[in-house]
Amino acid sequence: MFGLFGERTRRELYTIVRGSQIFRYSSGDKDVTVGEVTWNKLAIKRGSISSSSDLEKNSLEVTFAADSEFAQSCLRSALEEVVFLTLSKYQSGTVSLLWQGRLTGVKPDAATIILTFENDYTSLARVGARYKYQRTCAHDLYGEGCKLDKDAWAVQSTVKSVGGVTVVLRGLEGYADNYFMLGMLKNSNNVYISIESSTQNTMTLIRRLDSLSDYLTSDEDLDVLADAATALATAQSHQSIAQTSYDTVVMERDALDPSSPNYADDYATAQLRVDQKQAALDAAIVGTDLAQQDYDATAANVHYVYVYPGCVHSISACNNFGNTDNFMGFPYIPEDNPTIVRII
Repeated sequence: MFGLFGERTRRELYTIVRGSQIFRYSSGDKDVTVGEVTWNKLAIKRGSISSSSDLEKNSLEVTFAADSEFAQSCLRSALEEVVFLTLSKYQSGTVSLLWQGRLTGVKPDAATIILTFENDYTSLARVGARYKYQRTCAHDLYGEGCKLDKDAWAVQSTVKSVGGVTVVLRGLEGYADNYFMLGMLKNSNNVYISIESSTQNTMTLIRRLDSLSDYLTSDEDLDVLADAATALATAQSHQSIAQTSYDTVVMERDALDPSSPNYADDYATAQLRVDQKQAALDAAIVGTDLAQQDYDATAANVHYVYVYPGCVHSISACNNFGNTDNFMGFPYIPEDNPTIVRII
């Protein structure tokens, strides 16, 4: 009975370390907490663990849903940081190690993203060179070596329509064709997907992302939001004017000379004006609060996405970003063969 019970409660725990970040996932239907550490439940599955004399075959495929934020972040990167996986078994309150390895490949597949990990022995047996003698830049765009601030290049937009891998946005007519090619699109949940090509408002993605349909914004919603924004700005302006008027009459009241023979009458008159301005200010504050509530309710129907320009990793593309100081390539490699062409 104990064996059967233990088998039913078995969970597999995935601990993934990327730089200073640690991601913990459980393959079960509940979160798993051991001590003060929690593995969050996630739809995740893996291939079989095998041992072979062929190091290339000692790998493990772990499959995530396509909208997984972690898997998406791996998909858009060039694996500039080393990512380690520790796979453990949790059963009967005990955690035991099953497998360890590092990430070596990321591949989108229909509605999933497959991460391929190699075990530690494979990692030791393979040269891990990334910088090569080549014309193109070896850095990952917006990565640590590139040093570009991704947020500084983000362009805000809204989704008008989605059809397969084609997404139509708004407000990008001023950008040259393919300005966003090899860049990326980020939705409201911080999920990224790479852009294959762009023509004004039309983006072609490297694969379909059906969840983008949840972020559609109609022209009517944008018009209503614009009206709400105008109403809020007007209400805030009225409140500012009312506040200034109130402050002015208070200063006038407080500046009255108590030694004046007409002080009592003058103060009463001034106080009446203060009370009137206070009532007007209170009404303006209520108006601003109502306009803010209306704006917030309207804004909930408008979903913003962000698109980022791409880079073909050439010296000219790098120059478009004003970032040639960080170019990690050799664009002026000679093309002439000195054994054939005489070089003077």
